[in-house]
Amino acid sequence: MSDNWPPLDTHAHIDVAINARDLLSLRAVIFAASRSLDESRKAIRRRPRDMLTVWGLGVHPAVKDAYDSAAFSALLDETAYVGEVGLDGKVESRLAQQREILVSILQQLQQRPRLTSIHSRGATVEIVEELERTPITGAILHWWLGDPALTERAVDLGAYFSINASGLRRRTLIDTIPLDRLLIETDHPDGNRSARAPRQPGNVSDVEEALASKHDLRPADLRAKTWQNLATLVRTTKTGELLPPRVRAILESTA
Repeated sequence: MSDNWPPLDTHAHIDVAINARDLLSLRAVIFAASRSLDESRKAIRRRPRDMLTVWGLGVHPAVKDAYDSAAFSALLDETAYVGEVGLDGKVESRLAQQREILVSILQQLQQRPRLTSIHSRGATVEIVEELERTPITGAILHWWLGDPALTERAVDLGAYFSINASGLRRRTLIDTIPLDRLLIETDHPDGNRSARAPRQPGNVSDVEEALASKHDLRPADLRAKTWQNLATLVRTTKTGELLPPRVRAILESTA
């Protein structure tokens, strides 16, 4: 494989009103997570104009917003990426409602797998339990903070893990994540607050360098490995045809 892979950011938040040219100037393939069905509709409608951005369908558990199973299902047909969804234990008063929504989403994803970025702040045990009850293909645990034993349970379920600059502080956790389940994210603008400038979606170089050092790899080889991991996820979820053509072409070159 060559060293000419573009940066790969598997979870970032981007204003859906951003100019297409400004988005392309980031020079990275970015999976842009949405927080609500309304934001998701606006984001997914942009798809034909954004050559390197994969816009997600999301219902963030910490955002109080109406969830509609039929609306979610209709939008699911239009994207390869679900993000972000999950549970947030910091909003304990709505945790039961969050679980109902997550179960509904997981049930749909069992029938139509997608690359699925899952939020688990304050609810790592509950997330693994829900994935054990309703397993899906394509789960990506974003900004994961579970302990090593819980991480191993998630690995056994087939989950992948997206690491950002803030997550690098959890060395014991990172040691538990297999290299072939590793992805990188910025979670801009929150997960990259400690990252080097420019602090923007797609700038994953510092995370790549840290993880490459841990695995005794060159940063270019670590980046290539994350692309291979993404390609495996796309194949197993059979979502390639839903990706922007340029992103699909990059993935096809990993073979």
